[in-house]
Amino acid sequence: MHFLRKQLVVFLVMLSSCLISQTRIKTLFYNTLNYTIDIVSQEKTPYLKTILEATQPDVLMICEIKNEPASEYLFENAILSFNSNFKKAPFKNVQSPAKDLVQTVYYNADKLILEADEVITTNVRDINHYTFKINTENSETNPIKIEVFVTHLKASQGFENRMSRLESVKKFVHVLNRFPSNTPILFAGDFNFYTSNEEGFLQLIDASNPIKMMDPINRLCPTFPENGIDYFDENNFNSTYFWNNSSFSDIHSQSTRTSQLNGDGAGGGMDDRFDFIMISENLTSNPELYFVENSYKTIGNNGNCYNSFVSNPNCSGEYSQNLREALYNFSDHLPISLELETPQNVLSISKNSNPVKILGSNLVSDYLSLHLAEEIQSFVIYNQLGQIVFELKNSSKSTFKIAINSYAKGIYYLKINGFKPLKFVKI
Repeated sequence: MHFLRKQLVVFLVMLSSCLISQTRIKTLFYNTLNYTIDIVSQEKTPYLKTILEATQPDVLMICEIKNEPASEYLFENAILSFNSNFKKAPFKNVQSPAKDLVQTVYYNADKLILEADEVITTNVRDINHYTFKINTENSETNPIKIEVFVTHLKASQGFENRMSRLESVKKFVHVLNRFPSNTPILFAGDFNFYTSNEEGFLQLIDASNPIKMMDPINRLCPTFPENGIDYFDENNFNSTYFWNNSSFSDIHSQSTRTSQLNGDGAGGGMDDRFDFIMISENLTSNPELYFVENSYKTIGNNGNCYNSFVSNPNCSGEYSQNLREALYNFSDHLPISLELETPQNVLSISKNSNPVKILGSNLVSDYLSLHLAEEIQSFVIYNQLGQIVFELKNSSKSTFKIAINSYAKGIYYLKINGFKPLKFVKI
């Protein structure tokens, strides 16, 4: 009986692999902390490549890049070396008052086509807007598009700064009037909100907006009591109503450090939820493109590093020490990730002839047997969390085995840059 149950499980796994043909789009937002062309930024660039290899995004949305030469250097030295299929959106010089804080986007051109881009000016910082079409087999007859907005709202506490954030959000909401109500929207950025009670955040999630926006994980703060107390006044501060308390420790994204590094960035440890990817509510019900439940992640946050630095060895968990050290060294913020899925196939998400082949079944228990059709520089195996569990460099062997008996049961991917990942299941 046990044998029959095991065979049934194996059959169902194989059947589901044959029937499911969805395409996932993994998005990542990241504040790159004053990234410029100087030696400090150049020296920290390899850490970004480590982060990208661990997270495997298809869309990388960033803020706090200083200028076009910096964007080009980051693209050439971190992004292309991670995935040669990436392209960069046209660099847009700042049109709003904050001239040296720029947003831009890099994307996997095998999965996405950039159809349009623009800058929306505000009273402080730009909102960059990109229209992507997913490169599906039916993209001409049944196009699936998504509108992506990236920004960096005004920082710091105080009434005037809150009003600046509110005015920028109002500009974003006004732009939503252009689109049909079922348009998929992503709004990503370093929002600098201290609480979901803030005027700008309340405006962002207002149900009367032309397209309703939402926090994908619904982790809002308790609402202020109607007792006449101004909880924004520092003399009345009560952390219960703000994100910077331990009950939100698993989603804090700033700061990765307890003190400045190279004289830059914030210290104080992880205690703020400043970074977001907000989605339109229709992405929870749209059958053509939808938010993947439980895919929203604060990358590197193991939920046990409140007021500490992200690479603290005591903050161990699903995100590896190697990844957390890269995050610590690259920025004072953590990246935010979420995934979207469409039932349609992407037209071509890779080169056709992968030089690595899995010998036998992709359902394996002890050893993964591989054949290399040519000499390769490297490949990695990563789990469903994006964590690298194995890396091979400069192999000239034609066949070899990788011991996986210590791996947890589940789905894994073998990835060579420029090729579609090979999936196998540890049983």
